Amino acid sequence: MTYLRLIARFCQEKSSEIALFLLTEGMIALVLFLQEIDLTAFKVAFLLPTLIFVIYQSFACYRFIQLHQFLTRTSVENLPRFPDSTLIGEDYQRLITDLEQWSQEKYQELLKFDKDLLDLTKLWTHQMKVPLAALDLMAQTNQLTQSGVQNQLLELDNYLNILLSYLRLQNTSTDFRFETFDVADITRDMIKKYANQFIMKNLSVSISGSWQLTSDRKWLSVAIEQLINNAVKYTKTGGVTIQFDDNMTIKDTGIGILPEDLPRLFEHGFTGYNGRNNQKSTGLGLYLTKGIMDKLELTVSITSQVEKGTEVRIEKN
Repeated sequence: MTYLRLIARFCQEKSSEIALFLLTEGMIALVLFLQEIDLTAFKVAFLLPTLIFVIYQSFACYRFIQLHQFLTRTSVENLPRFPDSTLIGEDYQRLITDLEQWSQEKYQELLKFDKDLLDLTKLWTHQMKVPLAALDLMAQTNQLTQSGVQNQLLELDNYLNILLSYLRLQNTSTDFRFETFDVADITRDMIKKYANQFIMKNLSVSISGSWQLTSDRKWLSVAIEQLINNAVKYTKTGGVTIQFDDNMTIKDTGIGILPEDLPRLFEHGFTGYNGRNNQKSTGLGLYLTKGIMDKLELTVSITSQVEKGTEVRIEKN
């Protein structure tokens, strides 16, 4: 932008001040004329303020052009100190600093999300190979059975639900539909879904009590499924007991969890010793469960003893 255009833009932005000054000078000139003041005094009284105003606005215009050129040369990637010592200038500098800090925080959040998503995808694709390989082996050895295929399809369905639920949960605009329902009802639906695995492993299951809760039925079902899936997966003998009484308790007689692993169970990708030893864990189910519980303002806690079993408790905050 040429200097003439910059000067014209400055005058345009200062048009109200210029108009107010001209109006004031006109009123002063009218008063002096009506009072029949001497011409020399009239010129001094009229022209001296005009000269001062022009000089002041000239400096302001110079400062305006200087500031414009500074800003047009400045890269957003490396913002220097804002060259305006006025209070408004300091306010703008503070806003710029806050904006830069906010942008860095959002950028770090995006980096973390991308890293978590990449890690999850790696784990997910690796875990998806297990039931697929099992199905392939059964097909090659002519050992395809209805129960065997159902178990492997259930595993595939669970891993797929984990990935889709994780992606939906990261979206801040995720819609939650709250309604009052009996948590025991959706738990029974989950037990029916895993009935074949209970039967194949000869595990017992019992449900007692009820818990009327106002929450999101769909998301709570996703979280409860992960807990039931873990209970069945890591229980070789015995069974699973589920009780409701203004909370939900899931007890199993499985292999248990090491005490040193308990504090980290809900971390992203953490599997623990038993999870790695059995080569069945991705560390995603409990991480997803904790994220859902936090969104639903519920608390999930786990206690366990090795070779004796695990107890999971869900309750209101």
